[in-house]
Amino acid sequence: MKLRKKESEDIAVDMSPMIDMVFLLLIFFIVASAVIDEKKPVEIPDAVYAKVAEDETGRFPITVTSEGGLFVRNEPVSLDELKALLEPELELDSELKVVLRSDGRVTYKVNEKIMTACAEVGANDLIFAAFEH
Repeated sequence: MKLRKKESEDIAVDMSPMIDMVFLLLIFFIVASAVIDEKKPVEIPDAVYAKVAEDETGRFPITVTSEGGLFVRNEPVSLDELKALLEPELELDSELKVVLRSDGRVTYKVNEKIMTACAEVGANDLIFAAFEH
């Protein structure tokens, strides 16, 4: 009995699912990178007794640059505009937490004005961003 030799068929790999996955990953990373909140670059000071906050989500960020520029969510604001931005946030959440990211070269006088503005509208839970020394 003579066995017939089978002709080998070329095995083809379907690339469509792999291409779909690559495009899905690409779209995911594009969307995820757009969501990342970039902060104004400031040199955060070191402090010996600094306690790094475990959870900074939900905090209202205020940034003060070395030149004394005041920013809320990367938008330049004045003290009056800061108060106007804080009031509706406090109406939504009466226990609003504020984080003050102030450059190490900023004088206390500038930070005091910001703290006073926050206190005038009722934002009393304020922490300073600092690195643990």
